[in-house]
Amino acid sequence: MKPTRIETAHRARALSAWTSAFGLTLAVALTALSAAPLGAAETYTVELFDQAPYFQPKRLKVDPGSTVTWTNRGPGLIHTVVVWSAEGEDHSGPIAPGTSWSHTFSGDAVVKTSCEIHPYMYGIVVVGDPPASLISAVEAQAGVPSSPGVSVEVVEFPIPIPDAVPGIVSIDRQDNVWVTLGGGGWGNIAHPPLPHFGRLTADGDFTAYSTPTPASGPSGLLVGDGGVVYITALMAGKIVRFDPASGSIEETSVPTEPSWPTGLDLAADGSLWFSETKGDKVGRLSPDGVISEVRVPTEGAHPTGLGIDSKGNVWISERDGSKIGCLRPDGTFLEYQIPTPRAKPSGLHVDSQDRIWFAEREGNKIGMIRDGVLTEYPLPEPKSGPFFPVEDPNGLIWFSEVYANRLGVLDPESGAIVEIALPTPDSWPGGLAFDSQGTLWFAEHLGNKVGMILNPAKAAREAFAQRAVQRATEQRDPAAVAEHAHDGSETVASTDHPKH
Repeated sequence: MKPTRIETAHRARALSAWTSAFGLTLAVALTALSAAPLGAAETYTVELFDQAPYFQPKRLKVDPGSTVTWTNRGPGLIHTVVVWSAEGEDHSGPIAPGTSWSHTFSGDAVVKTSCEIHPYMYGIVVVGDPPASLISAVEAQAGVPSSPGVSVEVVEFPIPIPDAVPGIVSIDRQDNVWVTLGGGGWGNIAHPPLPHFGRLTADGDFTAYSTPTPASGPSGLLVGDGGVVYITALMAGKIVRFDPASGSIEETSVPTEPSWPTGLDLAADGSLWFSETKGDKVGRLSPDGVISEVRVPTEGAHPTGLGIDSKGNVWISERDGSKIGCLRPDGTFLEYQIPTPRAKPSGLHVDSQDRIWFAEREGNKIGMIRDGVLTEYPLPEPKSGPFFPVEDPNGLIWFSEVYANRLGVLDPESGAIVEIALPTPDSWPGGLAFDSQGTLWFAEHLGNKVGMILNPAKAAREAFAQRAVQRATEQRDPAAVAEHAHDGSETVASTDHPKH
């Protein structure tokens, strides 16, 4: 296969701007006062945008009996509006870009419209003539304060394919960065699926490749020791094997349809294990190209992340089961229930000590299993959306925060967490990987870029030093101490499971 080479002059340019994506749910909290006579009922329109100003207009005044129509201007996200009132809930269902949904309000009220997973996205609708004090109270609590994180030098390389949605990165022995470019079609991303993946060299040159199957939606990617690139093609339900040295590319279909293969890892015997999100199975591609499958015990678990420990145990994150599964070499399956309800674990990583790290996207925590004990580390800020964890050369755990537009760093020894701001707004950071020089690389789903932190060890030291100063200041301010009491704390759930 001949790649399409796109030479770029990216060399160490820090860039900014773009959109956000992934599936936004807009929650409308309704504070109803008393029924009021219907006034001059009219129809109003609120436009929804994937990036600032998010809501336009930000504040709307209407009469009781009026109808408000939310129109999604996108460009790339499917939104959902939910209205809660004394009469019950009214759900819009998916609002794709270019479509609308309406609701008619009755009675004086102050309506807060906000994104459930993006707390900084909100609008206010005032219905009738509620007291000014109520309007002020709702507006005051509408915007959730959020720390922007510590600023460090970040270099970003734009992907020259529009709406590519870079997702997972992996590094080869030459320190080339490989990245999935599967587009949308999943997670409420309205962009069309793509068949691409790419390679970014150390000097900034980018090469795009394509799978034989169109719109295959590459999701997971891993570079083996021999330089072979393995890809899970989500939309096509196939496992892709690409040899950059020869240019040969092979696709193997997963027997289950639909399967949606996602996370993947290589075992010591050369077999490739992968999770099947829609198939509710764990698959194995043998070195001779034969696929076998094992069903996950929990129905509707929808496994995503996957990793293999030194003993050959295959670990998976069960997104909708809120469990972590373990398929042992003897074929038995073990499951750990995550204490936080609806945690939705996503990315999973096995570190150098065989600890199992996982990101709780909705639980807003980083979880860890070691010797049959599950520990959770709450994030400093609410609704940050942790997505993908990875261990750095110094034993710290780095993770992406898709909703907060930050990278987090967790010190396993102390449980402390610090966060690093990213320059592109609403970039939705995804997969992370470290190269042989200790440089951190990460994908930006909707920033449509690959980012780099040249000296993450120094960045982490500075961030933890700033945190220590902040903590020392808070010790002299009891109110601040109470406000940040959850920062860096952990909860431990003992289990009956045996050690591994």
